[in-house]
Amino acid sequence: PTLSSNKEESFESEEEEEDDDDGEKDQIQRAEERLDQVLEHEKENFTPGFLRHIEGECTRIANAPKMTRESARLLQMMRVIQARVVEELGKDLGEGALVLGQLLGYDDKDERFAVLNAGLQVRGISFAKELSGLTKEALEGFSNIPGDAVDPTLVARVTEIDGWIDSFLTDKTIKS
Repeated sequence: PTLSSNKEESFESEEEEEDDDDGEKDQIQRAEERLDQVLEHEKENFTPGFLRHIEGECTRIANAPKMTRESARLLQMMRVIQARVVEELGKDLGEGALVLGQLLGYDDKDERFAVLNAGLQVRGISFAKELSGLTKEALEGFSNIPGDAVDPTLVARVTEIDGWIDSFLTDKTIKS
């Protein structure tokens, strides 16, 4: 009898754990839905300053002398919020911003140039002007950030891409 009662208790314990897991999944899903609503409602308030604030808080938590389970969880949640804010902002940026982001991901300069050149040849002057506006806006934004907060490699790549786009536009204007 003792053996069978232990099996029954074990089985009941597993069922309770499954119920707890389902409850936790529901709770996470509801929290994600609430986050979606907040992100949509507060979208106008997501400024570069807000994103810098989130990044600063993440850095502060990550650099704390002692990382507790709670602070690790907080850091994880802050990173999720940061990613979701960037994602929400990206919805309105358009194709040019997506292409620029992809170009910046290429480490090889020749690859970056080949992909950009192919895109400009296919999409034409209006797309080149859109990209040019984005690169100039990014470079201006970089110049407004004090200190060494901006990655020099990023600045160099955006500057390089901006120069290639300007050359494309100049070449197309001269030929027209």
